[in-house]
Amino acid sequence: MTTLTNPPTPPLSIHTKLRDLALVDFQVGESTPCENVVRRLEDDPTLSGVVVLDEQSQVRGMLTRRAILEWMLSKPYGLEVFSKRPISSLAEFQGQGFLLLPGDCNVIEAASQAFRRPQETIYDPVVVEVGPQDYRLLDVPVLLVAQSQVHLATQRKLEEQQEEMKRILAELEQEKNRSLQYARDLERQKAEILSQNIALERERRQAQQRSEELARLNARLIQISSVLSEKSKSTFAATFAGVEAVRRLFQEIADSNQELSRELKEINTIVDVKGLRPAYANVEVAGYIRLLSFNAAVEANRSGGGGGFGAIAQEIRKLAGRTTEASNRIRGLADRIQRQSQSTLQSAQASAEVVQSLYQQAQSAQAALEELQALLEQAQV
Repeated sequence: MTTLTNPPTPPLSIHTKLRDLALVDFQVGESTPCENVVRRLEDDPTLSGVVVLDEQSQVRGMLTRRAILEWMLSKPYGLEVFSKRPISSLAEFQGQGFLLLPGDCNVIEAASQAFRRPQETIYDPVVVEVGPQDYRLLDVPVLLVAQSQVHLATQRKLEEQQEEMKRILAELEQEKNRSLQYARDLERQKAEILSQNIALERERRQAQQRSEELARLNARLIQISSVLSEKSKSTFAATFAGVEAVRRLFQEIADSNQELSRELKEINTIVDVKGLRPAYANVEVAGYIRLLSFNAAVEANRSGGGGGFGAIAQEIRKLAGRTTEASNRIRGLADRIQRQSQSTLQSAQASAEVVQSLYQQAQSAQAALEELQALLEQAQV
């Protein structure tokens, strides 16, 4: 029979078990004499009681120090009556109302059950089963100290948890504020995105409308180009034919002017007399006529019969004057016709060059129109 004290491992917590506390190891068999138990209690004043085991090492009872000493020492003839008797005889009277708890029971639960006992047994030791057929005693003061330590540890834990909760709440408040800010930012971004989506949708519709308009314009342009191509072909054909006719006409005018120039030269040649230049031919003819009229007048005076020769001479002079006047008019008319013919020839040549240029430009325009039509047909495909 020995006493074992298990010092608690500080700090205690709400999860501390009874097996972790300072327990008293004092258990005896039911046949142990009472005097041996009393002697042990007298030798060790720290023992608060004894656990009585039966033959199967199961708890039969628990006797407190106070109960044993009262029955053995304070009762008349108690020591003489019970000293030689087994401890079980005393346990039948005093050892039945004990509290038995498992070793895994926590301090708070053990204290709750211990302090619910009757007033006369509330301070009795608690029997703790730490293992199979292994029982210890837990003094109530030890249980109270453990309970207070657990309460203090729990209080500190609660304070720490409160501080932690405050810190967590502060962090949660900050997170809440950040979340609110994020939410506002998200709402603003959502509004911006919605506005952008609306703008994009509007631009898409406008682009679609423009595309449809371009498609309609393209179809209309293709239709116009087709009509224009058909009409331009006939127009260019008519233009080419007209330009060719104008060119041939100008060529005929030029040929006619050249022919007229040759005929005018022949007229000047006819007017020319005895190989003289056309400018002096008529003058020489008039001079010959005047010379003849002068000779006729001289002969008339010489013959004395001036009547016939004088009249003839007078007529010859008139004829000479009219011949001179006619030749001057013919010469002036021929000069004017020749100048106009040359001017007409130059205009015809210039017009022929213009017509040729228009013909080339019409050909270039036709080629460009054919290229445009080919591009439009490719675009349609």
